[in-house]
Amino acid sequence: MYSRFIRTISPLYIFLFSFFIISQLGKHFFFPFSYLSGIRIDYLAPTIYFTDILSIPFIIGCLLNLFKQKSVIKQWLQQNIVSVSLVAILFIANFVFSLSKPLWLYYFARLLQAALLFLFFRSIGNQKRIYSSLIWGLLLGGVLELILSLFQLSARHSLQGFWYFLGERSLSIFTPGIAKAYFMGVEFLRPYGTFSHPNSLGGFYLLIYTFILTQKRITNKFMKTAFLFVSSALVLISFSRSAIITYVVINLFYLARNMVVCKTCILAKVSLALVLIVFALNISGDLNSFQKRTDFFEKSLSIIAQKPFSGTGIGSYLIAQHHYPQKFSTFFEQPVHNIFLLLIAQLGIPLCTLLFIKFYQMKKLLIENLYILLPALCVFITGNVDHYWITLPQNLLVLVIISAILISYETKTSRNR
Repeated sequence: MYSRFIRTISPLYIFLFSFFIISQLGKHFFFPFSYLSGIRIDYLAPTIYFTDILSIPFIIGCLLNLFKQKSVIKQWLQQNIVSVSLVAILFIANFVFSLSKPLWLYYFARLLQAALLFLFFRSIGNQKRIYSSLIWGLLLGGVLELILSLFQLSARHSLQGFWYFLGERSLSIFTPGIAKAYFMGVEFLRPYGTFSHPNSLGGFYLLIYTFILTQKRITNKFMKTAFLFVSSALVLISFSRSAIITYVVINLFYLARNMVVCKTCILAKVSLALVLIVFALNISGDLNSFQKRTDFFEKSLSIIAQKPFSGTGIGSYLIAQHHYPQKFSTFFEQPVHNIFLLLIAQLGIPLCTLLFIKFYQMKKLLIENLYILLPALCVFITGNVDHYWITLPQNLLVLVIISAILISYETKTSRNR
């Protein structure tokens, strides 16, 4: 049944899905728990995104595959009964002591969705037609994202119209709290594209750039060059300092691991890296950005100290953070800009420790494979200074799919060794 299901999936549908990953078009549902001090918060509002609807066939496919392998799964559960039981108990405790049980259920469903999508794309990631369709969809999405972002940069406002259906929000350089950049005395509206923030846009295409850079399966040189150019341009015009500096680190690391004889090439790339670093360091934006991030950091440590074992519950971090006084005149409620502290605060130390141990066991896989190491390094560096990898739909979705494809390719390669 599963094999027939996979054969019926059209490459066109895979293409459309990967193209619409850039979209944040969705319907938010605001309930009483979605408000803080009378202000509605998107992070606390259950949302159905267009990509959720598109992902339904993949989730069904994954469930069919799991049903097909139920005997294997049963055997695995019996062999790992202790660790599985411990994780289950910790998740139950996380739910019982969560600050908002409706939010916990919503975000737990999101977690299951991500896990099922990972398993599905891991099972089909080696199929040439699937891989090719995904890449072309991401490339076309990137081209349109670059066109929109350049228009936003020059016009200093959103375009709406057709772009609304990709999730573009209405904004202008005069919108309160909008992300601006100042470079050499000139004020810019940092392009949002179809994302909720320029940093999210920059991180999204930084990961895609890193993924494409290390892919030897892409034999079409024009396509690969175009993809790297589009992704690089989007990272740069996002004016995200963390994304730009990480972009430089990734390229220098790649250059060091793939050292070429051409000394002029090395000099040119190192010089370009220095120019980009100077560019990133001379970008200025929110004058209170460092103080706000520091404030979030301190609050997250206090929350962890108050709930070290159970955590706040999945999705309830902002509710806990809201109990601390605001240090700024304008309402500014966001998660801590560090995915590791955010996970610990929500899940608790014991559960996060088990997760980190699992990732630590993959260190050999990371070290030996550059095509896995560099994307992991990308997420690790940017994840230490922002939260979008686990809080924003586009970033989480592309992270899940790219991770699944990389793991599926490594699994196949290991079997052929």
